[in-house]
Parts: sequence; structure tokens; C-alpha cells
Amino acid sequence: MLRTEGHLRVGAARVSLDPPYSVPMGGYFGGSELLLRRQRDSLCARAAVFEVGGLRIGVVALDLVLIPPELRADVESRPEFQAAGLDAWTVAATHCHTAPGAFATAWPAQRFGIGSFDPLVRRFIAERSAEALSQAARTLTAAAVAASEASPAPGEPPLSYNRKVLGAAVDPSVRVLGAWEPGGFGPPAAGRPLVRLVSHAAHPTIIPARLRSASSDFPGVLCRDLDADGSVTLFLNGASGDIAAGMHRGEQRDFWERRMERAGRKLAALAREALGTARPQARESAVLAWSEGEIFLPPRRPWNVPLVGREIALNYPDRVTARCLRIADAALIFFPGELGSDLGAKICADVVSGGSIRTSSLKAAWIVSLADDYLGYAFSREQHRAGGMSQHLTVYGEELGDLLHERLLDIARPISGAVDGAAGP
Repeated sequence: MLRTEGHLRVGAARVSLDPPYSVPMGGYFGGSELLLRRQRDSLCARAAVFEVGGLRIGVVALDLVLIPPELRADVESRPEFQAAGLDAWTVAATHCHTAPGAFATAWPAQRFGIGSFDPLVRRFIAERSAEALSQAARTLTAAAVAASEASPAPGEPPLSYNRKVLGAAVDPSVRVLGAWEPGGFGPPAAGRPLVRLVSHAAHPTIIPARLRSASSDFPGVLCRDLDADGSVTLFLNGASGDIAAGMHRGEQRDFWERRMERAGRKLAALAREALGTARPQARESAVLAWSEGEIFLPPRRPWNVPLVGREIALNYPDRVTARCLRIADAALIFFPGELGSDLGAKICADVVSGGSIRTSSLKAAWIVSLADDYLGYAFSREQHRAGGMSQHLTVYGEELGDLLHERLLDIARPISGAVDGAAGP
């Protein structure tokens, strides 16, 4: 565990992730060998670096569908990464499904959604990630931070729906952490943020696969809208395992472009609304903390497909590492897979409350999905038993949700400011 308190410095950068040549589309089953035909909008690697008292931590957001486990080592081998001087870091995918593929070595990933492995593609992604971190580290400046959230008003059209169990609840919130130069916080006229971390839980699957157009989907619309003031925005997908963007009823796929732009701009407006109600910490010092821990996963069960179901399951990891970052009063829990929304909400609530026997000084906690590795989908015991979409992509059984709840609380506890309480054994 790493932890310090003092004056905060923040840096951010954005570099292009547009593929240098025609590559397979990564994200849709059945489209893994289809080459992207055109560039609909820009793809990016975005990075933020936070530093307090010599402790320096980096966060990278990539416009990709997922993060292969080998990418961290590839990035860390780059001289640009080493120049950034980081003590800890994490990389997460925005989960857009029409970005470059061909970066995963596992054969099920190649056949079922990523495309045949091309080492040049993964090297390109590693170079871009390392360069973004290096540039962000070079821009470090004193900052004050604030976090808040906002949701659509009652009666407004929904921005997402539960794709696993139609009609079930979704998380409509947009969560934002902003960093300003000291004295620059306030209404829009008072100064733009240096960086925004924006979280919303939804699959970016609005753009149809058949168009074969490279696109960052609604997260790209959101980031470009917010970045128009010269700041840098990182989109961090939330607990979206069972949530898709858009309106299910009455929506036609032919209207994807209008829907995507509308969703992205609305989420950007909610992000601005959230920061408009936020206030930076009054004290001059801020807490910066980091913890991580290994999670040993339950036995893997075969996919329910003939002949190769067991072999596919063996390509899933038997253990993963989860990471937690605390900035001031907010904790970000970086999870290497896709959590169901109800499980994510319970974990975040318990991290903030400190659980049954401890107390916490945190005011907010977010799940950041698809970070550093990929174990597939993870649902609560109740949602696992409910079945529905993506259920066949889980290999660890219904006990996985309870295990993750327990372990993620354990991993987050050192950074929460928790102290022994009076309750409990």
C-alpha cells in the first residue's frame, strides 16, 4: 500500500490511437476477421498523472474493447513509460466495440471478437500508452480536486437499458472528478479544469458492427465535447456488465449516429452539471493512496458450446489483480473484467461505509471496469441465477460475485482511511 498527504499536482495528456494501417475490428462476435474500412471519428489514449509528496500515480484510458494481460509489461518496457517516473499505474479500456483489434494472443479472443494477433498492433498500443503517460508527467502542475455526480431528471428519456434482464434497474449516474489550478475552480467562466475523470456504466455498442467504421462511440463524443475547452477528459466505464447505451424500446439501429451523438452530448452535459455542484476540499493538502491485491478465482467451468467449451474456459485466468486509487475523498476501484451493475453498486456502497466493523473517510467510490486484464463477466449470485444476455460468457459460477465483493473490500480497505470501530466482533 502507498499513501501520502500533501499538496497535489496533476498532469494530463491525449495522444492519437488511430490505427496506422487497416486492422481487424475488435469487439463484436462474428466480426473478428472484418477489417475496419474507414475512420468515423478519432480514437485516443488519454492519461492523467497525480502526484503528492513524491508519490506519483498514473491512469490511462484507451479507446479499446478490453485490455489484454500482456499490455502492462509491454508499456512498462517503453523508455517513455520509464521517463514518467511512476510509482504505480493502471490502464483501462473505454470498451468501445469498433476500435482496433488484433492485440490479444488468446485464441478464443482472436476468434470470438478481437481478430488474429498482430504484434505490431499491440506494440503500437503500448507505445501510445507510454507516450500519453510521459506527456502527462511533463505537465504536472499544482491542482485542487473535487468530485460529484449527476443523473438525468425524472421523466427524461433513458440513456441506457438493462440488456441482461430487460426492464431491470440500471445505474444512470455520471460521476466526475475534476482537477483545477488553485483558484481556477468555479463556474465555467472562472476557469476550465486541467483534467476530468468521467465514469458512466454502459456498453458503448451504439454504432453497428456492419458499418466497420473505427469509432470511439459515445465515450468519444463525451470526451470531445468536454475537451473543447482545452482540457483532457478520461472516460472510465463503470459496472456495465448488464447495461447497454441507448433506448431499447422503439429505437431503430438505422438511427445509430443520431443516438450516439445525442447520448454523448447528454452525458457531457451531466458531467458539467456534476462539477457545477462540486466544491474542492477546503484544506490545502490532499490524500493520494494506492493499494492492490491478487484475487484467486473459483474453478473455471466450460462454456456451453460443443467440443471446445472446456478449452475456451482454460484461456480465462485463474487469478487477477485488482487495484484501488484514492484521490482526496474519492476511491476508484479498477476491476479486470465486466461487473454487473447491482454487484458494483453494493461494492461501492460498502467501500464508502467501511463495512460492518470499520469506518471510512471516503465520500465516494467508483468501479472502473476493464482494467489491466480480463476475466469476462461477473454477476451477483441473484443476477447469475436470473440468466439472460452474456450469461454464457461467465466461467466461474455463481459464487464469483460473493468472492469479488469480499476481496475488493479487502483490497480497498487500506486506502479508505478506515480505523477500527466499536461494532462487530
